[in-house]
Amino acid sequence: MNIDREQIENRKIILQNDINTARQRIADNDKKRQEDVALINALTGASQQCDSFLKELDDASSDDGNDKE
Repeated sequence: MNIDREQIENRKIILQNDINTARQRIADNDKKRQEDVALINALTGASQQCDSFLKELDDASSDDGNDKE
């Protein structure tokens, strides 16, 4: 079996396309990861805000105005 220059060049083109495809997938995954990290941060902040509101409600209900100081 003889391999000529054209076959090797064609194979190299295929390999380069595969490399480009893999790089694009990595870039897409990196972008998706950054978006997911931002979403987690936003959701965590919202959860912390809910905790703060709950604490304020608990503090308000425990302070019924009957304190004698």
